[in-house]
Amino acid sequence: MTTPRSRINMKKSMIPSMLTFLLTSSTTHGAIIRSLDEMKVLEVPISQEGLTRIKVQNDRILHVFGNRGEYVLETDETQGQIFIRPMLLPREDLKHSPSIPLTLTTEAGFTQDLRLIPSHQAPETLILKVDTELAQELAKEKRLPLFREEVEEVIQACREERIPLGYKEVPLSLSTLEGPYLLRREIQGQKLRGLTYRAQNNSSEVLVLSEPELAHHILSRGKDKITRENRSSPLIALLISKKTLNPGEGTDVYVVVRAN
Repeated sequence: MTTPRSRINMKKSMIPSMLTFLLTSSTTHGAIIRSLDEMKVLEVPISQEGLTRIKVQNDRILHVFGNRGEYVLETDETQGQIFIRPMLLPREDLKHSPSIPLTLTTEAGFTQDLRLIPSHQAPETLILKVDTELAQELAKEKRLPLFREEVEEVIQACREERIPLGYKEVPLSLSTLEGPYLLRREIQGQKLRGLTYRAQNNSSEVLVLSEPELAHHILSRGKDKITRENRSSPLIALLISKKTLNPGEGTDVYVVVRAN
């Protein structure tokens, strides 16, 4: 059985949650410092020999999306940071080692895509800096606190196609019928929105769905106004019913985002 792309929840939630260009970095005192940019994929070299620490300045990493078969990951829930190392490869095979795509979400509501490049170097800390103006913008939103049980209830309601207490079903526009992932149902409450997408394999090959790909599509290309510009509706959780689709097969994808 192939290893599916998976999500590490820093708060150990039972619900799977939740995204391309190179940015110039600055390196000082054994640290690589980058600015968070939800519109770009940050390409960063990481050590093949040791653990690379990744932290977000003045924030905490909440979820990690990626292929667990490509790296070893340790989490520090106290500090809200992670430690990552690529799977060990013979030195002569390193040049053929693929980059590691990784997506992070933070407690403050940021999402960042990373492309980690394995290399034979000493481990350096990767520090992701938060833009001050953007952080102030998020702070002004005064979001209501969320609880794991609330997110799980919305996911379950989407799966059972029911409307939980305090929610309403939202009419869909014709634009939601555009592919490759079709939004077919939405429920909305005071704090959360639950969306049900349909993923269909119309090719002649086996299709393996991944959380990062779906999250990237929903955040950057979705037709339901969940865009990277709409920072007040970050993606909270994502659940794929069936990740491997044979030709002609389809499956539902359940998404939870904050309500505006």
